[in-house]
Amino acid sequence: MEILNNIKKRADELIARGYDTDAGKYISKGYSIFEKDMGKFIGYTALYFLITTASACVPFGPIFITGPLTAGFFLVARKINKNEPYDFGTFWKGFDFFVPLMLYTLVSTILTALAFFALIIPGIYIAVAWAFAIPFIIFAKMEFWDSMVYSRKLITKKWWNIFGFLILLLLINFAGVLVFFVGLLFTIPITYCAMYAAFEDIVGTE
Repeated sequence: MEILNNIKKRADELIARGYDTDAGKYISKGYSIFEKDMGKFIGYTALYFLITTASACVPFGPIFITGPLTAGFFLVARKINKNEPYDFGTFWKGFDFFVPLMLYTLVSTILTALAFFALIIPGIYIAVAWAFAIPFIIFAKMEFWDSMVYSRKLITKKWWNIFGFLILLLLINFAGVLVFFVGLLFTIPITYCAMYAAFEDIVGTE
């Protein structure tokens, strides 16, 4: 509860007064984190692709597992950044937050699709605005709707900055696609490590 209160308190302060961002620093930090245990990150990313692909054979399969699998990148990135012990099993700790992550994935997917269907711009806005929802769930122990609300309020304060940051990450992953898709084994974990670095710098996870 203390962690939740601390992170919510900082988020409330940032929403009220604003904050600075540095996309270059986040990407550099993300690569530094990835580089410290490249083998585990690449191995987990390969499993991530295999599991999410297989889950597509089951109705709504990706809705159930994408959130917890994605959370694994954030959890390990934090362990590395804080010099805390971890092992390959830490990647799967995202399933400790299965219910809120599953509900977030379900609700955000539906609402984003509806927003894109109505008008493209609202869809882009909320897709960016919810970028910090997963970190809020796993680090602040928030329920799924609170995480979406806090992420939206926080990112809206610097929406264009975060949008630009995410575009840079998208371009990095596009480069990974060009290298016969194998490059994604490197760029996907770097992307999530960079997103963790952004959340850590802006909000913090203590």
